[in-house]
Amino acid sequence: MKLVRRAIPMIALGSLLFVSTRATAVSYAAPTKQANAGDSISQGFGANGWPGDHEDLSWVQGTDSRVSSTADRLARMQSGFTEESESVTGAEMVGGDDSFPAQAARICAQRVKPTRVRVLLGANDVCNRPKSNSGDAAANMYSVGTYTNALRAGLNQLAQCLPAKSVVQVLSVPRVDALYEAGHDKSYWCHWGIWPIAGICRIVTGESNASRRAQVGARVDQYNDAIAAEMRAYNSNSNGKNPKGHAFVTDWVGSIAAGKKNTSIGTFKFTENDINGVDCFHPNVKGQGRLACLAWAKSPDGAGPYASCFQ
Repeated sequence: MKLVRRAIPMIALGSLLFVSTRATAVSYAAPTKQANAGDSISQGFGANGWPGDHEDLSWVQGTDSRVSSTADRLARMQSGFTEESESVTGAEMVGGDDSFPAQAARICAQRVKPTRVRVLLGANDVCNRPKSNSGDAAANMYSVGTYTNALRAGLNQLAQCLPAKSVVQVLSVPRVDALYEAGHDKSYWCHWGIWPIAGICRIVTGESNASRRAQVGARVDQYNDAIAAEMRAYNSNSNGKNPKGHAFVTDWVGSIAAGKKNTSIGTFKFTENDINGVDCFHPNVKGQGRLACLAWAKSPDGAGPYASCFQ
């Protein structure tokens, strides 16, 4: 982990941040510090066209003005704002040493607790699964129940350890199956060279049948429906797990099939102009900027129009 202190002119001060959502003014803890749980997307992997992590180009922790990360936006709101990231390239929501529950534990172990936590995990839960040879292309993917249990395990920790009235934002899982078309449009070598040689997300990049890729995408939609359901339960405290009054929010409002295209990260189909040329899969600078824009617009701090994020 690393602690980054931002020195950007502030436009708001106070122990509480008052955010107007629709007709109701809601108070949350001031955005003094942000932490994040995530994978290579949050690490800015390959964003500049070169292999490796490029945190300065990350949607959540980046410092490059072309991206305008959520950390930079918060720094403009709050004097003395800091950011401490726990995201790790290769991380999953469910499995491994860097799962969401593991990253949530690290966030809770930070000396100064954050009042803003952003989570973007799930792409590797898809891409780390082997391609299915059965009639169901999603047969080797985690069940929705397994995915939900890992999400709850992380959220339970954050609900307990964060300062009262913090904001936890869990973003929807990208439709990685749509990157098959984006990669094909990007370069001939994406499909015939880079993906098979590097073994990149073969559950979709190695699947030429569009209907089978859609089966994978349908499971991703189910993961996102589960995220939305859990965030509602925590936000309302209907599950009794949010006694500190945190805001638990997500960008997901429904699937493309339900008519919600371009309303969330999980319903935006990245094009060849949004992905890098090194692996034809991860977001480039433009793609990272889209993520930052959407995450901000769908958070209580930003709470604004999001259509421009996809233009």
